[in-house]
Amino acid sequence: MKVAASISAQARLVLAIGAPGFAERLLAAAGACLAHDAAALMIFHPAAPPAVLVDHLRPAERAWLYGDYLSGVYALSPFYRAAQKLKAPRVARVREIAPKGFAQSEYHRRYFARIGVDDMIGLLIPASQAETVFMSFSRSTGSRRFTAGDAKALSACAEILSAAVTRHCEIAGPLASRHIAAAAAPIAHRPAPSGLTAREAQVVNLMLEGHSARAIGEALKISNETVRVHRRHIYEKLGISSQGELFRWFLASRA
Repeated sequence: MKVAASISAQARLVLAIGAPGFAERLLAAAGACLAHDAAALMIFHPAAPPAVLVDHLRPAERAWLYGDYLSGVYALSPFYRAAQKLKAPRVARVREIAPKGFAQSEYHRRYFARIGVDDMIGLLIPASQAETVFMSFSRSTGSRRFTAGDAKALSACAEILSAAVTRHCEIAGPLASRHIAAAAAPIAHRPAPSGLTAREAQVVNLMLEGHSARAIGEALKISNETVRVHRRHIYEKLGISSQGELFRWFLASRA
């Protein structure tokens, strides 16, 4: 039954190539590959915030998406970071691409834990003019987590979905061109906040992404003790005392 539903959804997608309803059909075709509780399709672009084209989200997830996420938190998303290095379609579960310590990060606490999202899987597809199509599927707390079998099922559809995206862009142009406007650069390209050294700014970025002290030390080739010293200096300079306050400072700095 699932195979038949997937084939039917792909057929409807082919018929929508070049038409206004393409994004909706694309998400439906991907979603037919696996069970999920919520889904969204957005376009990542290196020079602008994501453009949300379709969302089938619960109210709490929608509030997060159109609030904190699009206000700047997208730059901390493991999927957004993965899109910056994307060369071919990729399916990944969030735990496969998130940094060490992500489950203890403020990002995870505010989105996954507080909103009731237990797991997420995504499909990234390179599109035109630096655009990346990102389709996310989530399961609520209490649901079964996405398995390797789910990832395999979605991967099996990736080639035809990618081909459909390519053909649609050839006919109709970039998926989100009308949504892309002047916007802030990703966090990694922003200047260091006043008072922080370049190294401290690097530590801030890695902390916000969810890296543990050990992972930060490994990434920057410094000791754990040096990481702790940097963190103490950062907190003193920003007048904060916790990861939660650092996250709120980040949101305020993006406003």
